[in-house]
Amino acid sequence: MLGLLALGIVLVYRGTGVLNLGHASMASLGGFVYWDLATRAGVPKILALVAAILVSGLVGVLAQILVMRPLRDASPLARLIGSLGVLVVVQSVLQVVYGADGRNAPSLLPTDRVSLWGDKAIGVDRLLLIAIAVVVALGLWAVYRFTNFGTATAAVAENPTAAAALGHNAERLAIGNWFLGGSLAGLAGALLAPVSGLDLVTMSNLIVPALGAALAGSLVSFPLTVLGGMGIVLLQSVVSAHVDVRGAGAMSTFVIVVLLMVLHGQGIASRGYIGARLPSLGSGRVRWQLVVPTLVVAIALVWFVLPVEWNQALLVSLLVAIVMLSVVLVTGYAGQLSMAQFAMAGVGAVIASEIASRNPGIPFLIILLIAAVGAVPIGFLLALPAMRMRGVSLAIVTLAFNLLLFAAVFSRSQVVMIPTPSIFGLDLSALLDPRRYLIFAIIVFALLALFLANLRRGQTGRRLIATRGNERAATSIGIPVGMAKAIAFSLGAFIAAVGGVLIAYRTSAVTYTNFDVFSSVNQLVWTVIGGVGYVTGPLLGMSFTPGGLGTEIAAAVYSADFQYLPLIGGVLLILTMILNPNGVASVMVAQSQERQKKRTSLKPITLPPRESSARRARAGKSLSVTGINMSFGNVHVLKDVSLTVEPGQVHGLIGPNGAGKTTLLDVISGYVRPQSGSVALNDTPIDDKSTWRRARLGLGRSFQSLELFEDLNVFDNLQAASEIHRKANLFRDLFWPYPPTLSDAARDAVELLGLEDDLGRKISDLNYAKRRLVAIARAMATNSDIILLDEPAAGLDEVETSELKDLVRRMADEYGIAILIIEHDVDLVMSVSDVITALNFGSVIAHGSPEQVRSHPAVVAAYLGEEVDDAPVGPEAEVVGLVGAPAPDESQPLTVKPAEKETRA
Repeated sequence: MLGLLALGIVLVYRGTGVLNLGHASMASLGGFVYWDLATRAGVPKILALVAAILVSGLVGVLAQILVMRPLRDASPLARLIGSLGVLVVVQSVLQVVYGADGRNAPSLLPTDRVSLWGDKAIGVDRLLLIAIAVVVALGLWAVYRFTNFGTATAAVAENPTAAAALGHNAERLAIGNWFLGGSLAGLAGALLAPVSGLDLVTMSNLIVPALGAALAGSLVSFPLTVLGGMGIVLLQSVVSAHVDVRGAGAMSTFVIVVLLMVLHGQGIASRGYIGARLPSLGSGRVRWQLVVPTLVVAIALVWFVLPVEWNQALLVSLLVAIVMLSVVLVTGYAGQLSMAQFAMAGVGAVIASEIASRNPGIPFLIILLIAAVGAVPIGFLLALPAMRMRGVSLAIVTLAFNLLLFAAVFSRSQVVMIPTPSIFGLDLSALLDPRRYLIFAIIVFALLALFLANLRRGQTGRRLIATRGNERAATSIGIPVGMAKAIAFSLGAFIAAVGGVLIAYRTSAVTYTNFDVFSSVNQLVWTVIGGVGYVTGPLLGMSFTPGGLGTEIAAAVYSADFQYLPLIGGVLLILTMILNPNGVASVMVAQSQERQKKRTSLKPITLPPRESSARRARAGKSLSVTGINMSFGNVHVLKDVSLTVEPGQVHGLIGPNGAGKTTLLDVISGYVRPQSGSVALNDTPIDDKSTWRRARLGLGRSFQSLELFEDLNVFDNLQAASEIHRKANLFRDLFWPYPPTLSDAARDAVELLGLEDDLGRKISDLNYAKRRLVAIARAMATNSDIILLDEPAAGLDEVETSELKDLVRRMADEYGIAILIIEHDVDLVMSVSDVITALNFGSVIAHGSPEQVRSHPAVVAAYLGEEVDDAPVGPEAEVVGLVGAPAPDESQPLTVKPAEKETRA
């Protein structure tokens, strides 16, 4: 059954690259259309089924035309959030039209039961559903394997530009795939409704096990997807029957999803991975002249002006806004797309309610603190999958985790009675007069927002933003990205739990079912609309909370129960992603800056004078690489590569494309582990060290693709790199972050590279040459004794290249830095290097002084493709006695000998 639903997810993903989280809502639509026509209108069931398929298919077409086509150039993450907008819109329409009550849909299939063995029996409709899923899967496999539509879809998915050159219309193919995907959702919804029941919550929750089935097929294979769906249903049935624990079936689904995602994930994003361009961030600067009067006016309005019903509505919205602050931290600052933050609020509510109901004498503030701290380990557990996955993959896992918590904890329907809150004898009960509780909530929101603003300006905030921007670059300057993610999820759980506790205490009767999966999705939606990178974003998005401020405003305007707020929220989310992914807060900030005739990013930054004009004397470390062998599958990328870089020495590494140069730098940096060989600093092996630990030991690098932190200005890029030796103090950052400063090493880099006038500029405002200099400066700012430069002259003109030569030599001569440089500009390498090593097909073909390597026949052959009679080249040659040795005497000839022949795959 799940396999049938999952087929549409796989189809849309294969055809368009979009993971459609709105697929289950399309299935719900198909189910309701089928029920409506077959039950209310008396239409024959087979015709009702056809109508359900067509209507859901049409919604798929509209999703492509109205949502995905405008987002076609956006990141996969942005399109995923766009699919959330589709989910919210369809779900809200069904809520308005059909309400929340469940329905019993008539079955199109026979409902007789057949005996299997003993007293075991199965419904004929279940068997037929399995048969239908298998037939549909085989049909889709044939269509996408043998038809022009299928081959064209595969071509567009792999290379849209090349496919367009061959005459394939990508837009038509996308519309066709979305129509087929929506139609499959309608088919699944109409056939599953009589089996699983027809209500919005049940149908929406099917998205998680359906995603698990799709992952079993690697989001590609239709037959394996059906088998995965059958396996999940079977496992859920077995676990539920034999494990007497609430939510055991959902737990098995969560475990499957996590295992599949972890197996497909990796600790650090690989080379070439392009992270999603996330919404912009606020500066974290607190304008006290605006904040203090706003708080005073807000409290005065609450106490003296607003009527009770408006205060109640404002309280509902503000409590949700507190939870939304955790979304700002986890998704905005750290870049981890979490759809489980309202579930974290539910954890806090459960802990507080269970303690308060059993121990009514414990003070309210103590319970609030215990519940918030108690949610931290749950947040940490959620951070563990984030160590190996990101973006869309992480969103799936957090959604599955949300479903697990709902099934295991929040699905209990009983009401828990708790005492009214009070502080030092002051009653804060919100039942009759919410003013005191609302003022308390305002103070809590202000404090938490202040903590986040401080965090944004502090060292911890820079580490989170660096992790969000580029994990590879973050580890290269000594930031442990796993720890950064753990801090974000743990602190996010604390903040969300505070909001959850306050939500629970708003009434004396707590119902856990309010913390459902769809509520967490809504929290994310509202925060994105308000501005997920700004602490004011929750205030701008909280009005969409049901029963909150928006409801009260709509009731005042329409004088009736207004049911369209969720629908409006879904539409606004789609428009936000298309027109302004940064949210409403970014517009207000930009307007404020425009009125002040200045932009924070362009504010000049002046460094204070040094206490001493003397430059730091580098201790100096050598880099030794010995016998590195590296293969990807059957392809031998590096073969017994050895070299040494001494302090103050520039060691050039040359070779044609595909020679293995950047892979060698990745091995030295720790991004990939070789099959054999060793890397050492000052003869101390560092093979067991992670990338960020190697950076802290003095190994820095730049990247061919720059990989700067686009969300930070030049000063913050350098500051993030220069403060790695100071232990992050999370608690100090929350209350009083260190003032911005640069280390001596970073100041040396700024002065050497002439970046004094660019410190306050955004990376996006710099020309390409300046960006190259910032990348080198960031590597120097880590106080590195050894720096790996990966094609630093790429994209530079002749004048800029000449200036770069002088800079590289000064880094080595004046600062004693050991430099290993990769560069396709052979003249540059020859002019700055003391020693050069040449690679071809992963093997060392020459090593020596620039003059010796330049004229070496194997090097000439590698670059010009000529045959050399007197020496083997490529994988059939290695240098004898010189690899890893100091530069030889220029009069001494290089000797080569044949190496064992290897077969390349």
